[in-house]
Amino acid sequence: MSPRRAGTKGRRIVQQLVLVFFLVLLWVMLWDSLTVLSVVTGIILAFLLTRVFYLPPVVLSGRFNVLHALVFAVWFAYSLVLASVEVAWYAFRPKAVGAGSVIACDLRTRSDLMMTLVADTASLIPGSIIVDSDRAGGRLYLHVLDCDTEEKILAAKRQVYHIEELLIRALGSTRDLAALKVDPDPLDRSASSETPGGQR
Repeated sequence: MSPRRAGTKGRRIVQQLVLVFFLVLLWVMLWDSLTVLSVVTGIILAFLLTRVFYLPPVVLSGRFNVLHALVFAVWFAYSLVLASVEVAWYAFRPKAVGAGSVIACDLRTRSDLMMTLVADTASLIPGSIIVDSDRAGGRLYLHVLDCDTEEKILAAKRQVYHIEELLIRALGSTRDLAALKVDPDPLDRSASSETPGGQR
């Protein structure tokens, strides 16, 4: 076997293992219980899914920045606690909760893996959930709780773009990093496209 073919085979094995790992992680999160039974059944189901059903290969970027991954982890933990307290307060405060909104966010990345990670992270933070996605256009649609003003809509979009930026800096490809430099603030892009004569 040639070294090139061996390298390709090794890369495919790594990609499959990454896919199995994330499927098991998703299974454990769905059950909301980290037990031996949930992990073992997750591994069995993940291997069955990857063998029986066709799934597109997970294309890895080939880079991982430990410092930015740590920044993402700390931010995510902080946001999770803050949003949980805020959503819990909605249940007890005397004032009624404002109407929710479905917002669209045009991501800068076109990577399936990055889009999935952004969608999962946004959904795991209480108060928002992904309701649809446009893979070809790189667009995510989120339902956000208590999002009835322009300021709240912009804040929700800003959070999604911040998640995207943190994930790209942690494990995005060079193409994703270049997209961050070209389009550092998507909200400016959205604002300019809504003004008369503005181009998207």
